[in-house]
Amino acid sequence: MTIDETAVDTVITAIKQSRKYRDTSEETIRQLAVEAVIEHKKPKPAEKAVRKRLHSIMAPYLGDPDYAEARRLLTDSFASGDGKIVRAACRDLMHAHLSTRERLPILDSFYEEIFAVTGPPRRLLDIACGLNPLAFPWMGLPAPGTDFIAYDIHEPRVDFLNHYFGLQGLPPLAYVRDVAVHAPVENGDVALFLKEMPRFERNYPGRGRALLEAIDTRWLVVSFPTISTHGGRNLTNRYRDFFHQLIDGTGWAVTELLFETELVFCADKTVADRA
Repeated sequence: MTIDETAVDTVITAIKQSRKYRDTSEETIRQLAVEAVIEHKKPKPAEKAVRKRLHSIMAPYLGDPDYAEARRLLTDSFASGDGKIVRAACRDLMHAHLSTRERLPILDSFYEEIFAVTGPPRRLLDIACGLNPLAFPWMGLPAPGTDFIAYDIHEPRVDFLNHYFGLQGLPPLAYVRDVAVHAPVENGDVALFLKEMPRFERNYPGRGRALLEAIDTRWLVVSFPTISTHGGRNLTNRYRDFFHQLIDGTGWAVTELLFETELVFCADKTVADRA
């Protein structure tokens, strides 16, 4: 199939010049632009289609802090040398994003219970991480001594996270990467994919299982919200069925953890390898 590269470049330029999406991974924009140009032929309708897709993928409605101000807040907090002040700053920043905000009430036990199943990871991957790396002080992992590898498609967020990792005594291993285009190549002990699978499958139908299979870790920790964002509808049974259908036939051993706001599955991929 011949692709009109001029039209693709026109769409990419228009999107990267927009205030709303200029900080989005160009890899993501290019992939969407190619698909849109193939479908719509002309740059204008293709650009409109890309903007619509990006609204769903980037989910700006979930919220973000002012990253320049967030850097200053964390820098000052770590300079204080007081762990309580650092935790308070991380909590404040996680409150800015809906996904991590919903996790705050269960944060004290969340990772303790997960790592009781998986064991404490030496190398931890966080897929489509958002602001979740700010939860590191609640993970009970050593710094230095842990490789925390994080992936996101929002460039300022990734820059901010690498600044935070430096303050925390962790290697700067946050990367701008669209895992729908290129699955992580780094290996590890545990991979987190927290509350992202429903949106991932909605935006990239049928690719969820392939992503999970491609991740090179022993443990996958995949979670889902227990309550809908609008209306308070209980989603536990729906997402439990969804996850088990998604991994049906893999042979992975799954441990379920149910928290008030989050349904978590810890899947041991090596069980299938040993079978």
